[in-house]
Amino acid sequence: MNPVELMREVILEHTPDSIWTNAPLESFRRVANTNRGDIGEEFVFRYLRDAGAAVSKGASRVGEWDLLVNGKHFEVKTASEDTDGAFQFNHIRLDRAYDYLLCLGVRPSAILFNAWRKGDVSEGGAGTLVRMAEGQSVTHKLTKKPADMMDIADCRIGHGVKSARSKTP
Repeated sequence: MNPVELMREVILEHTPDSIWTNAPLESFRRVANTNRGDIGEEFVFRYLRDAGAAVSKGASRVGEWDLLVNGKHFEVKTASEDTDGAFQFNHIRLDRAYDYLLCLGVRPSAILFNAWRKGDVSEGGAGTLVRMAEGQSVTHKLTKKPADMMDIADCRIGHGVKSARSKTP
């Protein structure tokens, strides 16, 4: 008996079916959270650049903002769809100098997004912010359902990022 094969068999028996199995974006689920953020920022940068928007990257990975889009500073947060069908956008900071929060949600075979003015985020307009750790008020998480977001394929780019369903910047 091969112990590795036995362990693999037991693991498979205790692993629930996943909507990610054999999906086009399955590899995104295997990437570390930090790398997911980098992937999301780079995706948004290239997507907007290729669509003709005036876009540039922030000076540093840990800077005040991630992207400059048509003169506005954006903080980009990226999350994959979880087992409950929602997205958990983590480490949202309100003490940083950005104009808009852009949330990029990766599903097994689709990419969703939404964006809010930073002031709207801090006033609950994007949804309820929950502290990442009890007793601190620096970083928050925002949970969004797919119904609260838009398919990136429906995004129109003009003088800003706009969608037919929203007055997003």
